[in-house]
Amino acid sequence: MTVSYNTFLFSLSVSEASEIEAGLTHSLLRALEAAGSQVSCSDPVQLWEAVLQTLGSSVCVPYVHKLLLIQWMLWLMQCQLERVLALLMQTDHKRERSAPLNLQTETRNLALSMEEDSSLMVAMAAKDLKDLLHVCTVICQGVEQMKMEKYFEALDIFQEAKGLPSPRRLLAQIHNLTGQSFAKRGQPHCALHFYRKAVEVDCACHSALYQSALVFRQLGNTKAEMEALHLLYSAVQLQSDKNSSCASLVSPATLLGGEQMTFISRVPSPSLILHTLAHTCVSNGSISDGVEYYLDLLASLQTDGKDIIHTGDGTSFPRIPVVYLEAGFALLKAKRFSDALVVCEDVVTSTLDFIPERLMLDADEKQNVASYDVILQNVDYVLWAGAAHLLQAQAHWNLKDTKEAITNFTRAINTVVKVFIKQKDWKQKHLGNTEALVERIMTLEVAKGQALAGRGLCFLEKGQLKEALRDLHLSLQMTPGCKTFKMLLSEVLWRLDRREEASAHWRETHSTSDAPKSVNLPLYLQLWPDDTTFDFSELKKKVVEYIEAKKS
Repeated sequence: MTVSYNTFLFSLSVSEASEIEAGLTHSLLRALEAAGSQVSCSDPVQLWEAVLQTLGSSVCVPYVHKLLLIQWMLWLMQCQLERVLALLMQTDHKRERSAPLNLQTETRNLALSMEEDSSLMVAMAAKDLKDLLHVCTVICQGVEQMKMEKYFEALDIFQEAKGLPSPRRLLAQIHNLTGQSFAKRGQPHCALHFYRKAVEVDCACHSALYQSALVFRQLGNTKAEMEALHLLYSAVQLQSDKNSSCASLVSPATLLGGEQMTFISRVPSPSLILHTLAHTCVSNGSISDGVEYYLDLLASLQTDGKDIIHTGDGTSFPRIPVVYLEAGFALLKAKRFSDALVVCEDVVTSTLDFIPERLMLDADEKQNVASYDVILQNVDYVLWAGAAHLLQAQAHWNLKDTKEAITNFTRAINTVVKVFIKQKDWKQKHLGNTEALVERIMTLEVAKGQALAGRGLCFLEKGQLKEALRDLHLSLQMTPGCKTFKMLLSEVLWRLDRREEASAHWRETHSTSDAPKSVNLPLYLQLWPDDTTFDFSELKKKVVEYIEAKKS
């Protein structure tokens, strides 16, 4: 039995649980046979009942209990807690139970013979394995309560787990799970307290750092969120550089099983952490840091040899063209215009072969799932290519190359108009009740409005006022209520000597705020031109003088 115990422990890392269980059953049947008992049942619970009744009062008890620990381990790995309870209850079936039957009580009051025979070497002391099984079983129960959204009960269970002997890494995860339970109960500051304790106990508890970042985001503490994400990325990188080897023969990760450990220690991939960090930095004005993170991310993607178009499903990680466009936007913000041109060119060349000549959509037509996915993908290609041209145009504008800016604004316009909807009232028809497609079409309209406004600004700079007036009128149809576009229109009208219209637009612009956005724009399409694109101080002076003169 001792040889079987050792064999099963060493087999844990190289064999399937079903193989070990078959070996365990064979060992138990041999033990019964040696004791003169013949049992033919195949049910493990009934088999254990026969073993404990036959050998439970003999000198073999400590060795039987070692094999019982193996059975406990196998069922815990598969999260079969009801079977574990049935097994543990059989070890002392004569004991009176005043409290209702539950696994917590049984593990707490469990009395197993842990005597060791010095003449028989064991791979892991039975007491050490029992203690590890005990705390992992309690944690597993707590996780099950969390999955059922019973967070108060989970907190009680984790409180008990903290008082049990456990490795430092496991104690850190107990603190981490306690924090997650408090977060789910709407107590973010209590959650942060336990996440901090988890990291203090084990600095490699990456899940606690990630959960901290989520809580800081919920609290609106952007600086703390970015610090947590930066620490998390550094820690994950440090771990990936090392060859991690587990010194223990039986690890908590093995006992808690893949599904449970995924729930307990879920952490995004390094690429997703880096993207979140870069996006958060740029969104909150830390442009230089955001640029460096984006460049690191692009370098990582290129090193991995990932195809720009076909990599990723957009759920666990953004589509790669989106990452490139966001990087281009960040480089523009950092005034690294030439670098932005290069990054956006990658998107242009990679989408070139996938853009349809024309994509006509019917708002009345109901699409099946397959057709809908194809349409959505084609719209994405158009949006990415159009946005890339738009960003390139902005880069040329900032490089004082007005001719190239006009060319690229025109390319952006010609690209986004490839998507056409038959019905003018498509917004009311909701385009086949597909929210995702409606949002993308509205985003295309915003991109078109920005491109028209940008080209109008270029024409204004070149003195082509009629062309500028046309584009700015069209841009306001795409993005009504945009103050910057209205101010540019006022500038054009003033230069065309249409001063009454110019002053009216000016007054309207300064008496109202920007219209609320009808769609959540992606980062790379944040409003442009902005207030710093054009100097309106001279226009303001002239309009104020004109209005005052009219009054007098």
